[in-house]
Amino acid sequence: MEIKLVHVTKSFGAKQVIQPTSFVIQSGSLTTLLGPSGCGKTTLLRMIAGLETPDSGEIWFENRCVFSSEKKINIPPEKRGLGFVFQDFALWPHMTVFENVAFGLRAAGKTDKLDEKVKNALHAVQLDDFAQRYPHQLSGGQQQRVAFARAIVIEPACILFDEPLSALDALLREEMRSELRTLITKLGITGVFVTHDQIEAMSMSDAIAVCHAGKIEQYDTPEKIYSHPATEFVARFVGSSNWLDQNHLFRPEQAQTVPTEQAEKYDADVTAVQFLGSSYQLQLNHNGQDWTYISPRRVSVGEKISLYLPRSAIVAV
Repeated sequence: MEIKLVHVTKSFGAKQVIQPTSFVIQSGSLTTLLGPSGCGKTTLLRMIAGLETPDSGEIWFENRCVFSSEKKINIPPEKRGLGFVFQDFALWPHMTVFENVAFGLRAAGKTDKLDEKVKNALHAVQLDDFAQRYPHQLSGGQQQRVAFARAIVIEPACILFDEPLSALDALLREEMRSELRTLITKLGITGVFVTHDQIEAMSMSDAIAVCHAGKIEQYDTPEKIYSHPATEFVARFVGSSNWLDQNHLFRPEQAQTVPTEQAEKYDADVTAVQFLGSSYQLQLNHNGQDWTYISPRRVSVGEKISLYLPRSAIVAV
């Protein structure tokens, strides 16, 4: 399902939290709204869901208008045909896994083939043998899978994810990122994902909308956002950036310590070293600018290091 926002705005009191915003989420894609706390990403998600009402603009699901300030259209959340996965999972503690997944179907009066639909949803998230367990008997990852199953059992055209992995530990988060991406692809549905974690966004998404101060700074593929940031904010927020001056930067992996043709030489002092397992992260100082460089060998604090950078690797913003 394609989702289109047209000149959507939102204010809380005197504060405008969403400036006029227009963009299109492609059908069948996983699109992430990425940004720091307070940037407006969750408000955008809630307006798509119908849980917040925009002050102006329109929201379209394919050729169906679900909100228009001008036409006085505002379809309620339960009529928008969306699935939801929340940060805290929002499972009923007194219900079994089966009943938690079946809840949305029962609430909508869609009890035809209910057993089959619930079993199919549990199978999709690899929880076939957990139907009669209760949430407190499950691990965090298993609870998250129940939340996924509950979202997909109603066969939505789109699922909205509000920071669903933030409550999980680091290893489990990495595992669930892969599972969620695979599930979205397998089901062929549209996913809209909210996070402040750039690694989540970069590793999972077909497209990323980088949000800042109520507006979308850049909307593009993860590769384009990383290699060609449109603004200073995007460059600083996504990935590590080494700044040559106020308008020019390079990504740390673009530099090397061996001279090459067409490369500029930059000398820097090593100010800190962190061992990462397979490499060392060096903190450098170049003419008062703090840089980062990943080195295959240990370098001592206080040493000088020369970096060689191809001119083509310098990005202007």
